[in-house]
Amino acid sequence: MTAEPGFADQRTPEADVSRVPESADLQMTGDRDADRSGKKHPRRRGSILMTAAVITAGMGLLVAGFAAYLFGFTSVEAFHAQHRLAEQLAGSAGLAALNGRTPPEGQAVAIVAIPAIGIRQIVIEGTSSEDLEGGPGLLIGAAPPGTAGDVVIAGRRTTYGSPFARLDTLRKGEPVTVTGALGKFTYVVTATRVVRPGSPLPAGPTAAGRLTLVTSTPAVTATSLLIVTADLVGKPVASVPLRAAAIPPTQFGLSGDGAAMTAAILWAGALIAVLLLAWYLLRRSRKTWLVYGMATPVVIATALLCFANIAALLPATL
Repeated sequence: MTAEPGFADQRTPEADVSRVPESADLQMTGDRDADRSGKKHPRRRGSILMTAAVITAGMGLLVAGFAAYLFGFTSVEAFHAQHRLAEQLAGSAGLAALNGRTPPEGQAVAIVAIPAIGIRQIVIEGTSSEDLEGGPGLLIGAAPPGTAGDVVIAGRRTTYGSPFARLDTLRKGEPVTVTGALGKFTYVVTATRVVRPGSPLPAGPTAAGRLTLVTSTPAVTATSLLIVTADLVGKPVASVPLRAAAIPPTQFGLSGDGAAMTAAILWAGALIAVLLLAWYLLRRSRKTWLVYGMATPVVIATALLCFANIAALLPATL
C-alpha cells in the first residue's frame, strides 16, 4: 500500500550508528579508561579542595577566636571580678576585718596603687592561675602589707585586664601604695630585674619591710619573670616573717593549671564535633537559617568552655 501524497512517513527512523563520529567513541573510551585507572574527576578534586579550604578556614577562625578570648574577653571578666570584689569590701567591714586572720583564697586582701603606671587594683589572696583571673594576688604565706617581711604580689602582664602590663617601666624612687588590714603603706621602688627559669627567686624572710611585684616577661611568650622590689617608707608596724623559706616558681604564678589539661582536651573534642555536625547539617538542610540559629549558641558556649580551659594551661602571670 502506498502512502498518500502530502503525508510524511510517520514511522520513527532507527538511529544510524554509522553517523556517530569516531571522535566521540574515542572520548567515551577514554572516560572509561580514566575511571578504571582510578583518576579523580574534576568534581571530586573540587570537593576535596573545598573540604580542605573549609577545614583550614575553620582552624583559622578557632585560632582567631581564642586570641579574641584571651586578649579581649578575659579583660571583661577581670573588670567584672574587680567590681564584685569592690562590692564585697563595701558591703563588709572592709580590709580592717582581716586584721589578725588569713582570708580564704580568692578573697580580697589588699589594694595596690601605682600612680606612675595608672594602676589601682584590689589584691586577692593567692597566686594560682584561677586566683589571678580576678586581679593581682598576694602570695600565700607572704607577709601582710606594712609588716617586717616580704609582701609578694603577682599579677597578669597581658591577659585578664593586664594590670601589670607596664610594670617594666617603673623606675627607682617611684612610689607604690598598698592598703591592707593594718592600714595604708607606701613603698619606694629600688630595683627591677628579670629572673630566668630555674634561677633562685629574690624573695624570702627579711627583717625590713619590702614589697616584691611579680609578672611575666616577655609580654606574650612569658618565658621568664619580671621582678620589681620596693622598700617600705618608715618603720614596719609588726614583724611577721615569711613562712616559706624557699618559694617555688609555681607559687609565683609562672606555671599554669596542669589539672585543666583533661578538660581542655575534652572540650576541644566537643567543639570540633559540634562544628562538624553544624557543617554537615548546613550542607544537607534547605533551612540554613534554622541550622545557624540552633548551632550558633551551642558553638559559642562550647568554644568559651574550651578556651577557658586552654587559657588555664598558660602561665598564670601572662
